[in-house]
Amino acid sequence: MVVYFSRAGQNKQHGTAQYINVGNTELVAQKIAAQLACSAVALQPALPYSSDYQATLQRTKAELTQETKVAAQPLSVALMAREPLFLGFPIWWGTLPQVVATFLATTELAGKQIYPFCTHEGSGFGRSLSALQELAPQATVGSGLAVRGSTAYKADQAIKNWLQAIEMER
Repeated sequence: MVVYFSRAGQNKQHGTAQYINVGNTELVAQKIAAQLACSAVALQPALPYSSDYQATLQRTKAELTQETKVAAQPLSVALMAREPLFLGFPIWWGTLPQVVATFLATTELAGKQIYPFCTHEGSGFGRSLSALQELAPQATVGSGLAVRGSTAYKADQAIKNWLQAIEMER
């Protein structure tokens, strides 16, 4: 199963805030789900983020600084115990968003294989992999895929190569 958090609206693309209709991480998540012939489920914060880039920056900086537990709406499907979890998120402030941190801290992931993927604009995974391991210590974190957000729309080959490398290609 693919679970992802993504945000549309104004996003940083090529160094400037540009409006996008579909979040970069959602694009990658849908491509992964298509390659795996599985479901992609959006992780939605209980209080949605603004579509305004600057407002989102201010909110997310405060959430990270204050280690805010950002509540999420319940997932529309249950995680299956034996299935690997492909977990996607944008990199905010060098790490994963607090809504993803809350999801990890409140979801039973013991024994789960997690394959992370992220979108970023130059930082790669940043500190998110260590945060992921800290928040899901009973899970096994596999090799991940970092995609530059501004190239998410053309990440098909990178996704295929990654899935082959982790032996998940269909």
